[in-house]
Amino acid sequence: MAEFIHGNQSIHYELAGVREFRLRTPVLLLHGNGEDMHIFDNMIAPLLGAKGFVLMDSRMQGESFSLDGGGEISYSAMADDAAALMDELGINEYDIVGYSDGGIIALLMAMKSFKVRRFFTIGANTDPSGLTAKAVREIKTALRRANHKGDERTAALLSMMLNEPHITSHQLAGIIAEATIILGKKDTVIDRKHSERIADAIPHGTHVLIEGAGHDVPVTHPGVLSDLVRTLL
Repeated sequence: MAEFIHGNQSIHYELAGVREFRLRTPVLLLHGNGEDMHIFDNMIAPLLGAKGFVLMDSRMQGESFSLDGGGEISYSAMADDAAALMDELGINEYDIVGYSDGGIIALLMAMKSFKVRRFFTIGANTDPSGLTAKAVREIKTALRRANHKGDERTAALLSMMLNEPHITSHQLAGIIAEATIILGKKDTVIDRKHSERIADAIPHGTHVLIEGAGHDVPVTHPGVLSDLVRTLL
């Protein structure tokens, strides 16, 4: 286990794949809400001999935790954690694969940093209006359940999904990195037109629909993602 301290947060991360990863533009992997880095295990397994990966648990998720029990839970704070980790590792250029919330974090990082060369988002949105009505109902139900149990961390993570992010088309237009915006064709969480607009707003953006996939693409279609990541080799 490797630990990176950023402010009052302990960020758990791991390095995988080729040892000289800094020389081959490594890939930063960012998981979804309430998950951990292992969501990508099956996706990266066929690629470990050819590519380097930085896997991390976003703040207060997985094995990452607050050192003092406090700290902001927001997409912006998570993006700052990830960028600081890559700086700490001395990586000056990298690609990103971000799933769901991780895709939002990838967008924020690409907006802020020229170090992001290329990135993939999977089932991401740029504002809460990109969530389907069904997804909003389910998140609100889960939020009520978390509040009833007194689970403050889970409640904060779910509230974040309902209230963030707020990324504008103008901000997307300023991204210089190449972007592949991926959506499962049967995704019931993210509105397809919203996803397509994200790709259209990014100068070097491409939209990819994955046949037969819902929202959990890394779980159900890891091989498809592996093939896409191979384009980075």
